[in-house]
Amino acid sequence: MLEEKAPLGTLENRYPALFELRRAIWPHYEWAADRERYRQGIAGFLEHVILFDFQRFIQVILEATGNAVMFVERQSAEGGCSPLDDRLLSCADTVIVVSLDHQVTEQTVNANEVAAVRRFLMRSGTALIVCPHHDVGAPQEQSAREVEFLHHGDRLVSSQQRLGGVARSLLAELGFPVENRYGLRPAAAPDGGPAPLDVATHLDTPGFLVGVETFNLHAHLPHLWVPPALEGRVRVLARQLIHPSAPPHPFVERGHDRFNAMLWMPPDATRAGHLIVCDATIWSSAFGGLTSLNRFWRNLAQMPASYP
Repeated sequence: MLEEKAPLGTLENRYPALFELRRAIWPHYEWAADRERYRQGIAGFLEHVILFDFQRFIQVILEATGNAVMFVERQSAEGGCSPLDDRLLSCADTVIVVSLDHQVTEQTVNANEVAAVRRFLMRSGTALIVCPHHDVGAPQEQSAREVEFLHHGDRLVSSQQRLGGVARSLLAELGFPVENRYGLRPAAAPDGGPAPLDVATHLDTPGFLVGVETFNLHAHLPHLWVPPALEGRVRVLARQLIHPSAPPHPFVERGHDRFNAMLWMPPDATRAGHLIVCDATIWSSAFGGLTSLNRFWRNLAQMPASYP
């Protein structure tokens, strides 16, 4: 509800309205011009663009497992809340938390949710996948925000769009305060698809990324920053190349040519389940790389109950 009711006069930290998307990339969304069928505000963008983009993933999982994906909105448009509780988590082996909430809405997990997630992760064969999105425009200085804006080049994203508060709070409560930083433009391959991933195959003992060559080409992807104190407990399974001819970005100027795209925290003495962090658009069909994404989704769906 907080996302849908963001005032259109505010540029920062809100999603575009459907009519704004139609205007920015005309004529690609003219099928949504019918005001009787498609709400033209932010609610319409969330319904007909964001949620629609996950339909292919849902279909792939149904085909691979024979089980329908349970899709739950933690905060509904009507103001209701469906928390991460035992009732919800007890009927699943793999739980994906897609955190597309703006940080200004101050959404965080509560103590009961954290306790339920910890109980879920005590079960062998479980996996929790936490997915924030980009964090664009964190600096207060306008000049710094302009640099980030020019780097990613997406006119639908304003000078500041900081997402993923629920994801960050959940990870921190679980003892892994990973942060989604920046909105970096990924590199493309010569054929126009995503550039190949840099996969640490020697670390990927469960085989999450077997046969997975790329992720996608969303215009602004986060670097999944790992605190130095966690480097021995967190495995960086995949890095994605930054577009070499994109305008400058401070992260690139510090010597980085790729960003962390997927992290894995293996089970340990306190947790039987797996903890994975990746970008929210990994489950979307809108930004290319579908052949490899389909393989990634099926890998997760077809993993045996007891991961190595």
